[in-house]
Amino acid sequence: MHPRRFLLLLILGALVGYAWFRYDHSASRAVEKATLVETPKLNLDDVKVLAALDGEYARLIQSVVPSVVSITSSRTVLQAVPMTLEDMILRRQRAQEATSTSLGSGVIVSKEGHILTNNHVIAGMTEIRVQLTDGRNIEAKLIGRDPATDIAVLRIEAPNIEALPFGDSDQLHVGQQVFAVGNPYGLEESVSRGIISARRRTASDSGAEALQHDAAVNPGNSGGPLLNIRGEVIGINSSIKTVTGGFQGISFAIPSGTARRIMESILSGHRYTRGWLGLNTLAITQRLAEQFRLPDTRGAIISSIVPGSPAERAGLRPGDVVRQFNKQAVETPTQLSEWTGALDAGNIIEATIYREGREAKVKLPIAEMPPQPPQPQQP
Repeated sequence: MHPRRFLLLLILGALVGYAWFRYDHSASRAVEKATLVETPKLNLDDVKVLAALDGEYARLIQSVVPSVVSITSSRTVLQAVPMTLEDMILRRQRAQEATSTSLGSGVIVSKEGHILTNNHVIAGMTEIRVQLTDGRNIEAKLIGRDPATDIAVLRIEAPNIEALPFGDSDQLHVGQQVFAVGNPYGLEESVSRGIISARRRTASDSGAEALQHDAAVNPGNSGGPLLNIRGEVIGINSSIKTVTGGFQGISFAIPSGTARRIMESILSGHRYTRGWLGLNTLAITQRLAEQFRLPDTRGAIISSIVPGSPAERAGLRPGDVVRQFNKQAVETPTQLSEWTGALDAGNIIEATIYREGREAKVKLPIAEMPPQPPQPQQP
């Protein structure tokens, strides 16, 4: 037999055998019976409260998502390219242009198209674009920013936009439900739910207070809104506490009261400033109260002071306990921080302090917080 004819017959036989094998095995395979369950164990009447909550959550999110935007900001940078032998001989360094981008979120808060976001989302960028939920991609104008509190205000020119109202962050309580909406890892319109974990998180009068919550926040969520159950903006998500770079249950948001004050100051053409004393404070435990001979744990104990600061010039020193500030009783260190930050530079405030078991009155001159506040000197 001719070799080529033999090869063709061999291939044909192999194909016929394979087809028979497939047919034979499929024909002899046993039929599996599977009875699927079509009826749930509980009907909606059995879980009326949960069903109502489920529907309300969905209506809430549907009403707020159109006001949340995704932000892409970019700039052109020069990058060094690998050196050739000729470059080495001539001792020259070449560079090429590359685009650096940043992803973030924002929320529309005015009918004119003003958007609140974080300063770190747009800092140093030359082009800012906003993606709306209906697919429109619009260039945004930077109106103003405040690096100290990480707030920036943008504006877009677009018809048919929806704005969200501000809620009162001063009336929040630990345990209240909150929702974070944003653009984590570029996944637009992502929603997470949690509760307020703590309020007034701050350690010194050189930083703004923050809301702590446990709604999932990841890179790209920055600048997106934190919302209450009425769909009001009660915070602007800004950072997380993490060792991996991802969400670990501790998220921070700039309170809406702070964000609104900064935005209104920027829109009025004024630079937003915060009052500053230049000190670090700690909460008073029962042990510290006994050590410093205090009647109770109210107040704020000074742990360190910036050299040359208003606090040092006023004669304050580590170990002093601030019990009253501007005729208001100081309950916690965060109260002192909040009240100081809300004051204008040039004010002189009377404070009551405890030093070595004795009460004293001091005059505290309020200064404007520097762009990069110096670090306090440790005792």
